[in-house]
Amino acid sequence: MTDRLFAQLKPMELDEMTEEAHRRRRAADLAAAFRTPRSAHSSRRRIPAPFLLVAGTAAAGVAAAAVIVVTGSGTALPIATTSPTTSPTTASTTASTARTAIAAEPVDARTFLLAAAVTAVRAPATSGRYWYVRERTFAKVHVVPGDYMAQIKALLAEQQRKEKELKDKPDELAALRKEITGKITELKQSELPYLAFTTDTQDTWRAMKPGAASRFVRDPDVSVTFGSPQDEADWKAAGSPALAEKRPTTRDDSSERILSIDNPTLTIQNIARLPTDENALRRRLDALFKQSPNSARLDRGVYLWQTGVDLMTAPITPGTRSALFKVLAGQDGITSRGRVTDAVGRTGVALSTAGYDGVEFRMIINEDTAELLQYEVVEKGQPLLRVALERMGWANRLGDVPA
Repeated sequence: MTDRLFAQLKPMELDEMTEEAHRRRRAADLAAAFRTPRSAHSSRRRIPAPFLLVAGTAAAGVAAAAVIVVTGSGTALPIATTSPTTSPTTASTTASTARTAIAAEPVDARTFLLAAAVTAVRAPATSGRYWYVRERTFAKVHVVPGDYMAQIKALLAEQQRKEKELKDKPDELAALRKEITGKITELKQSELPYLAFTTDTQDTWRAMKPGAASRFVRDPDVSVTFGSPQDEADWKAAGSPALAEKRPTTRDDSSERILSIDNPTLTIQNIARLPTDENALRRRLDALFKQSPNSARLDRGVYLWQTGVDLMTAPITPGTRSALFKVLAGQDGITSRGRVTDAVGRTGVALSTAGYDGVEFRMIINEDTAELLQYEVVEKGQPLLRVALERMGWANRLGDVPA
């Protein structure tokens, strides 16, 4: 998933942490943000699915696509796993058989993940100076950025002014801070009275050499779509406020980047040393979970899911990727949704797991390459966030896009 999830839901100017950390803050923050119920105004309407945008339509206007639909019976099919000594011919036959079965009807999640493990381990090991990722993000708009920031600044200014008056009254000062914090939290969890979604693209070059500069480029072309014609009419009636900032962002940064908020000891430079054996990787992930600053509020299954997505968007070795699929295959609660099309028109197999209070996490995996195509967050069937990984690979210079 790679660093911008929570930042996409709230304006970047808050800067509660780095932009990259925001974008990696998955289950805990997203689930908390999405717990707030829709307003009475918006909940009365049936919510369509405008979230997936078809690639190539930006010039003529974006088009809506349907929410993932489960097809077939999901009947489990037998599949043989392979050991490190399995011949390439056997591995190829096994993966090919699994893909044929998926083409005929959806298989269960465990079967698919074991087939993906066979495919992943056969990928060539490659390297480079920079790990490149292009993400296309589709996110629900929760607040009007300008109005939201103005209200936040006003509350903070009020707190600063009153703190001077109450500096010798500790009890009243504590009550003030609690009150302002509550108001800011309520504002963060507010909802617009209409459904709107933004679409933007970011390119990232992460340096593999410690101390070298990484680069983050956000495309200024941010599109806005609405859940229905009535939602767009309501937006116009509210004065057509700007729902997205369209200024480009280019930033070079040489500070060390952690892989995710939940795993502060993992960096882009050290993940290549993760175990390639299934049991060893499971033990390592269990240890990381216990060390996570968010372990107290995270379910282990959700942690494994979001960490798995983090790792799939990073340059882990083929052996580690294969072991990761096997670890996920042994995890309860993962469901196959069958073959689907992602936000940019690619076909893959969708897997899902339950989060908190009706929140569901999904990923789409390419059945031929075992690469992650897309991850998403859904609440009670309504898409809230989708990130399509349009391109990943190695580059040897900042600004170069791998073929």
